[in-house]
Amino acid sequence: MLNTSSAKIEKMIIHQVGNKGREEACTFSAMSITPSESLAALLLAHYLAPLSELEDTFEFNHEIDPSLNTIALLSKDIFKAQDIENEDEESLQSDLFQAASIKIAQHLYGVTNHPNISGGDFIIILFSNLFEGMEETLGLGIFKVESKDDYLDIFDNNGTLEFVEKEGISLKDIQKGALILAHNESVFAIDSLKKRTKYWHDDFLNLKPKQTELAELKAGNDILKGLSKRIEAPDQQLAFNRSLEAHLDEHEEIRLSDLEGFSKAYIEDQDINRVFNAAQNRAGFEIDRNLSIPSNEFREQSQKIMKKMRV
Repeated sequence: MLNTSSAKIEKMIIHQVGNKGREEACTFSAMSITPSESLAALLLAHYLAPLSELEDTFEFNHEIDPSLNTIALLSKDIFKAQDIENEDEESLQSDLFQAASIKIAQHLYGVTNHPNISGGDFIIILFSNLFEGMEETLGLGIFKVESKDDYLDIFDNNGTLEFVEKEGISLKDIQKGALILAHNESVFAIDSLKKRTKYWHDDFLNLKPKQTELAELKAGNDILKGLSKRIEAPDQQLAFNRSLEAHLDEHEEIRLSDLEGFSKAYIEDQDINRVFNAAQNRAGFEIDRNLSIPSNEFREQSQKIMKKMRV
């Protein structure tokens, strides 16, 4: 899990990106800004932290070569600029950050064609002091705000306190956001409903699921769930479960091919293949049946399924 407890905001810039399909304009900021301590604390708590807590990890995709992904290239430019060491480094870093951020905004504008997509404020933040394990890394946060909330403020009207209606950005939910890590190009992405939005996830960021240990564990759990559903007889479910539990007790790891072997006595080969193929489609990466998963982690992840089979 990503540790953001000591994170800092190095640079921040705000643009406005309209809907190209409706011929709306864009407004680009001339320079980056440094938020106040109080604003930085709010952004770290309500923008960075929710992204860092996401379990699903993605990586950049491209029809020819992932290294050619537009956001991958532009985020690399921003990260590399932080390594500049000369007497004008701060000014040059800010200029390069501003230039790259405009290109990112222009890329978003280029894919914002659907009439139902709202224009909005586009915020890019460079975070430092992020840690994944013992690895320190930079992170690039990309956020789009498409709607604002109404709220009430109070003002003094010649000695009488009155309400005034205002409009502002809510801190309750990230409407659309992504966090890119410099050290391994992992990406965490979200929209306001915590579901995938095609133009944000696929057209703008162009992401695919990353094969992490957690993703492999979830895929193994998905396969077990699929196999257990296809074993109808209670006595066969119990026998399958006992074979699985015995293996987990006796071995430090379990391979996906072991699940296949335990189920062959109760499920046809073609149905086993369907389960594996369906799990692979949901995972978004190729599943190697020789893949090994630590037994203790597999047991913990699959407790509910195994308990149900015992019942």
